[in-house]
Amino acid sequence: MIRKIRASMVLLKKGKSVADPVKWKKHQITATALTAFIWALINAASAWGYDIPIGEETVDAAALGVLAVVNWVFTLSTSKKVGM
Repeated sequence: MIRKIRASMVLLKKGKSVADPVKWKKHQITATALTAFIWALINAASAWGYDIPIGEETVDAAALGVLAVVNWVFTLSTSKKVGM
């Protein structure tokens, strides 16, 4: 477990990158699209009168948080030119 965490941290350093950045970029796009789609579904359901027991502010904050973390991690791990 600790080896996996260390390996993951190495990928975030400048000059390091995953073996197949194209595959990771596709996953990044998919994650971004899914987050936006789920966010839109929850907001649309609320607008159409379906009661979802979660506040709009919570949905917005969660969606923004997921997008920020996923895009940050995938961008750093797929580029040798940027890093921590």
